[in-house]
Amino acid sequence: MIMPKLWSHQRRFLNRNPDKAILNWEMRCGKSLPAAKWIDDPCRAGNTFIVTPKQNKKDWQLMGTNAIVLTKEQFKKIAHTIAPTAIVVDEAHYFAAALFVKGRRSQLAQALYDLVKCRPEMHILLLTATPVRNDAWSLHTLLCYIGVYYDWRVWRSQFFELQKLPFLRFPAWMPKRDWRVGLRPFIEKHTDIVSLVDIVEYLPKAESIVINVKTPKYKKPENEVVNWMHEHRHEQQAKIVEIQRLGYKKLMIVCQYTSQIDEYADLLGKEKPVYVLDGRTKDADSVKKAAQEAPECYFIVQASMGFGFDGWQFGAIVFASMSHSCTHHTQTIGRARHLEHLRPVCYYYLIGGKWDKRIYDTILKGKDFNPHAYHAPPPSKTAPTT
Repeated sequence: MIMPKLWSHQRRFLNRNPDKAILNWEMRCGKSLPAAKWIDDPCRAGNTFIVTPKQNKKDWQLMGTNAIVLTKEQFKKIAHTIAPTAIVVDEAHYFAAALFVKGRRSQLAQALYDLVKCRPEMHILLLTATPVRNDAWSLHTLLCYIGVYYDWRVWRSQFFELQKLPFLRFPAWMPKRDWRVGLRPFIEKHTDIVSLVDIVEYLPKAESIVINVKTPKYKKPENEVVNWMHEHRHEQQAKIVEIQRLGYKKLMIVCQYTSQIDEYADLLGKEKPVYVLDGRTKDADSVKKAAQEAPECYFIVQASMGFGFDGWQFGAIVFASMSHSCTHHTQTIGRARHLEHLRPVCYYYLIGGKWDKRIYDTILKGKDFNPHAYHAPPPSKTAPTT
């Protein structure tokens, strides 16, 4: 198998050859190739593993490493039975649940944390373009995995404050207003950072266009109990016309709801080929490949699955309905970039009503969307910590 040529930032990392590291490289900067070479280095020979989302498993297997490739679901089941000499964790933000906040430690985080504690000598490489998610706890968790530990009480005091919220019985620790600024020195100190703009001579511009879609007035059912999503789904109904008007030969469409995906696949399929990548897709690799190679098509991607594939072949990305996760949005927009196929990119956001607008505004601020924030009174001032 002929391996692609290494870029200078990839060679730099491999020459450094750390035992434990976080590759905090922007999407499309090429984390997988140096990770595959890192795991196969003779100093790590033995029992090596790569843990990845199911959608990416075949891509890793095709790289021909000596490591055993596991999905994160497989890893969760067998983590207590393996004894790795080294491990690569792809899309490591899925393992970044807070370790020291009651009720927030996920099963994935628990499995990896237990393995790291049992095998402190194990080499570990974490790959993620988004090491920071909702708050500072995500970075704290990732640092624990690579053997960098900050006392969790000190960390909490530095980045969180007690607030009395109207919908909670007791005061809760909430992120401080400037927590992202305070976290930056820790990111720069402990992660290997690479951005596209740093490694190419010229990065073509990315343009975002908001299209306000006229939607029929929403009428709440009188004899049915519904939540806010009922109205949000109502906001999606007039968007397909706008999608058709864009006129691209190849277009990627991002949708949050499976019912919306099914409707679009049916209606747009009368015009040109449609390929769908969502949680129900049996052979994701074949679907992605067919969409990439088609001379013209619509490629409908569920909002939580915009990672692990090239999307530069498509004229634009349309967000018909957005995920509530900022990470999902960041991963998806990264599909349009490629180091060897640099061109201007365009993102369209179809806004059909107040919930579309609220989600869009929240995600573009770098935060996860929380619908409950619109149903509760504003929080009170910070509660005393004495």
